[in-house]
Amino acid sequence: MSPKVKFDPNNKDTLVSMERRRTLDPHSVLSQMPITAHQTVADIGCGPGYFTVPLAKYLFDGKVFALDIQREMLKATEDSLAKVNLTNVELKLSKETKLPLESDSVDGALIAFVLQEASQPTRLLKDVVRCLKKSGWLAVLEWHCRETENGPPLAQRIDEDKMRKTTDRLGLRTTARRSLNRAQYMLL
Repeated sequence: MSPKVKFDPNNKDTLVSMERRRTLDPHSVLSQMPITAHQTVADIGCGPGYFTVPLAKYLFDGKVFALDIQREMLKATEDSLAKVNLTNVELKLSKETKLPLESDSVDGALIAFVLQEASQPTRLLKDVVRCLKKSGWLAVLEWHCRETENGPPLAQRIDEDKMRKTTDRLGLRTTARRSLNRAQYMLL
């Protein structure tokens, strides 16, 4: 198996572009999650803050842990947060399969378009489960396994059925699934 293609941080502006917002509105995605304003939520693989900033606004009485394995992405998130004066976010440099969070410490976790890049996606998911409180929720956003104009190589994408089987094996119960657009899906 060839190594996974990681997103190049030099292209981070495409992740927060207006074009992306037209096909994947972060507020619409967040409205489909069981978030309440006082929760603590981890944005795993936060990138330049595409979901982090809207999460922080929504969690006005809560907290966001923004985690990424690339310092450049954390810096971009920090800059985005400073522009809108949000202070309820803690940025953390992460390892690929070990999150810098305490066990049972978050009410929810968002892992958007990260698992297909991970060298060991199941190990990463296991660590996410470790960090979730017993009543916690997880939102997984990934790419459909079909050719699309944008996105990672087809061979790297994780089929929705395979993702569901993986989360089931980890003891997670799928409560909802959504096709976000022609190219991407979400499992809760």
